[in-house]
Parts: sequence; structure tokens; C-alpha cells
Amino acid sequence: MVAWCFLLATPTASAQVVTMRLDTSTIAIGDQTQLTIAASRGITQSNGSFVWPVFGDTLNGGLELLRLLSTDTSLTELESGESAFAVSKTFLVTCWDSGLVAIPPVTLLWNQDSLSSNPVELQVLMPEPGEAGKIAASADIRETQWSWQEKLQRWMPWIAGATIFLLLLLLIIRRLQRMEPKERSEEKIPEKPKELAHVVALRELERIQLDAIWKRGETKRHHAEISEALRRYLENRYQFPALERSTEEIQRGIAQLPLRKEEEEIVIEVLHLTDLVKFAKWKPSVSDHERMVQRSIAFVEHTLPTEPEGNEIQTS
Repeated sequence: MVAWCFLLATPTASAQVVTMRLDTSTIAIGDQTQLTIAASRGITQSNGSFVWPVFGDTLNGGLELLRLLSTDTSLTELESGESAFAVSKTFLVTCWDSGLVAIPPVTLLWNQDSLSSNPVELQVLMPEPGEAGKIAASADIRETQWSWQEKLQRWMPWIAGATIFLLLLLLIIRRLQRMEPKERSEEKIPEKPKELAHVVALRELERIQLDAIWKRGETKRHHAEISEALRRYLENRYQFPALERSTEEIQRGIAQLPLRKEEEEIVIEVLHLTDLVKFAKWKPSVSDHERMVQRSIAFVEHTLPTEPEGNEIQTS
């Protein structure tokens, strides 16, 4: 029986819940199952973020983590009836010790508060013995997970051979170049200056605000364009790769940028709510459609550069 246990948190973190569950409560020794850890927070609790622990090869209690299967974002409902934003991680796990394996609670941080999940238990059974005097049938083929050290050792001869080949090829090319007459180098064409990041972002956000395609029922596209404009501004302004990162990854890395706390909160709020619309099919109010654009414009205006950057030019 799979058990879910909700955390009795302090008043300041009553809208945050951490849960842990296994897909099955009984496996044979060496078999695999899935472990899911989910962290939920109320939509109204926007001034904060979950900090996940760094998991090693095993969890306390002896459960072995084989690999991370997925990280999902969804909209759920708490026991109180409040809508909540949930982030869950699912791991492929196994165990090589028979008996009852007790996995203690996993602890996450919400701002300065520690939130613990429920514990889980897994019964690991030994295989049934065969009949005396008879040869057992062949066992099922099991997938082997190679460590990176084993993979490196296996491929080292190929890597060394490819490196030697490339070095010889480079040496031959350089000798051939020395034998050819030197040609006059062409004049370098100056690179066309790029537009400033905030100019591009403000122009795009003002277009989104003016088009207001959410009025024609294109709610998902409206919020997707807001998210892309804000992510592209982070890339062009701070060289922070945001377009290919998830909101959770941006939230972990944004502390490295020269932003104030309130500016970080604007980014995370906009990206979380646009994710809810894009992935969780959340239906925002009219004020949410307009507020997300206005908050994004305010963030860009608050982070304008004090001096021109490089060879970028100001355009209108």
C-alpha cells in the first residue's frame, strides 16, 4: 500500500507541502521501482522557492538511486482546497538488501523553513528457492548501469587514437599552408552593431501588450510570448542562457546575476504563472493577462544599463 503523508508546517509555511511515495511497496531483491518526491506551494505564496537536496547514489535507509526519470510541473489542489503549484521528481530505484527498508523523510527548504516529507517503507523479498536437484532456469537479462569512470576506461583507447589522428592531421595541414604562397588578407568588414537588449525586449513586450491576443482566446500563446521575451532579455542583457532552461533551473541560477531581491521575484513570478498557463492549463483572470506584461516591462526598465555596452546601438 502506497502511503502519502502531508507535513504539518508552521503558520508561515502552511501552504507548502512535501510528499514522497513509491510505485509499489514490495519488490524482489534487485528489482526496480519508481520513487516520486513532490513539493507543492499555494499559488498565492509567490515570495519564496523550494531548494532541493543534492541526492547521491543512495538515500538514507539503503535505497539505491539509478537515475532521474523526469521532473514535472503541474497544478494541483491542497487539502485546504487551495490551488497549488507542484514540482515533482521521479527516480528509478532498486535495493540489494532483503527485508523491510525504511526510508526516512526527505527535507527541502522553503526560504528559511525546513519542510520534511513523509517516510516510506519498501519490503524487499528474496527469490524463491528452486527444487532440489534441478538446474534453475536462466534468469532474466538485467540492464547494467555503467559508471562514468567505467565508460571512460572503456572508451579510452578510442579517445587516444582519435586524438593522435587529429594531431597528425593538424600537423599536415599546417605544413601544407606553409608551402602555399601567402595571400593578401582581405579587409575586415566591421561588424554591424547590435540593438541594446532592453530596446528589443521593450519593443516586443509593448507589441504583446498592444496585440492583446488573449482577447481573441489565444491565452496560451499570449503568455508563451511574454515568457520568451523575458527569457531572451535575460540572455541578451546578462548572457544568462534562459531560453533552453526550465523555470526551476533559472530560479536556481538567477542568484548569480546582479539583481535585487524584488527584481528576482518579478522574474520568478512571471515565469511560474506563464508555466501554469502553458503546461497546467490554468485559466488566469483579465488582470493577470495585463499584469504579466506590465511586470515584465517594469523588470526591464528597472535593469536598464547605466552605460552603453560594447558595440550595441540605441534604436527606436
